[in-house]
Amino acid sequence: MTGVLTIAAVAASIMSAVSAAELPEIEGIRLRQLRIPSSVDGAEQPVVIGIPEGYDPATQTPLLIGLHTWSADYLQRVEAYATQAARRGWLVVLPNFRGPNCTTNPNAFEAGGSILAQHDIVDARQYMVESFNVDPARVYITGDSGGGHMTMLMCAKYPDLFSAAAAWVAVTDLREWWELGNTYRPHIEAVCGGAPGDSAQVDFEYLRRSPRTFMTNLAHTRVLLAHGDRDFTIPVEQAWRSFRVLGDLPAHHTIFQVFSGGHEADHEAAFAWLSSQVAPPQTPTELHLVTDESKSYYWAELEVAGELMLGKADLVFSRDTLSVATENLSGLSLHLRDLPLPEDGVFLTVRSDRDLALRLTGLPAGLNAQCPWASIAADGDALVLTVGPAEEARTLRLSW
Repeated sequence: MTGVLTIAAVAASIMSAVSAAELPEIEGIRLRQLRIPSSVDGAEQPVVIGIPEGYDPATQTPLLIGLHTWSADYLQRVEAYATQAARRGWLVVLPNFRGPNCTTNPNAFEAGGSILAQHDIVDARQYMVESFNVDPARVYITGDSGGGHMTMLMCAKYPDLFSAAAAWVAVTDLREWWELGNTYRPHIEAVCGGAPGDSAQVDFEYLRRSPRTFMTNLAHTRVLLAHGDRDFTIPVEQAWRSFRVLGDLPAHHTIFQVFSGGHEADHEAAFAWLSSQVAPPQTPTELHLVTDESKSYYWAELEVAGELMLGKADLVFSRDTLSVATENLSGLSLHLRDLPLPEDGVFLTVRSDRDLALRLTGLPAGLNAQCPWASIAADGDALVLTVGPAEEARTLRLSW
């Protein structure tokens, strides 16, 4: 492999990384540091941004979001990622997402894939989108090892924000990694708040910080998941088991690539693959969503019914039928304006394991709906169905 960087070598050199005042001079790109306030807790988070020479505000430009590894911070990959971005004329942003996932980090629980860490990356992306003319079809994210972990987690939790992702030797299941009993175990416990089995909250942290939990969410995102066949830090079998979660979704866009090597990254290969990827313009019509928090995905907004539970929604639009099946959701809003709805109406089938407020917007004018198994009300331009739990799907006709 060309351009290979061994993770162990990087970890050994972290203490000699560039300081906050000493960004390297890289031909073809201008680097600077700034701090972005978190949209969640307001804490300012450091980032490095890069603006390529010749950047034209009138021209849409690809954006690369580069993520540091498990034991490092946002300065680790400045030279590697900025050099690659400069060669291609890309914008680049390197967020810190609460720093190293280590016992030495006093805020380790805020790192390691937490909601705060996730939003630090979302905020960094949003800053670049608001500040520069970013090509929405070419927003890329990449990382290796712990950075691969966050790459996979981000494109699973926020699949509609990224055009493509390249993850090398990624951690995809924290509990499986903890069970190996290697030197990373105390750091995993620091991130998750304890060892598996310590409490229901701790167990949920292992679940919600593991990309495997949310793998079906990223079915419509272009993802390259690469892993070495002799990786003794994060065994390749872990990546394979995570990839297999997509087995029932034949239309997914994840490539699983096993290379001859260990716990190492090939940035040249990652950037070459990303360069060939463009987000499709079509709105996905089939979503199989898992979430640990109430949030939106594409044209669906999921409201989880309670704490320490995963909400799920299987949403399939096909010709004249919209099928909805939910678990652990108290509310679900579907924004249907961008779906290819038929001219005269659709059949709506619903199955839920608990009381569900189903809100539909973007329906054509002249809507007519009657239903013996759900109450129906209008709320502005939305149709709201209050649906009781049932083991079998129930159907009604929405006509216009």
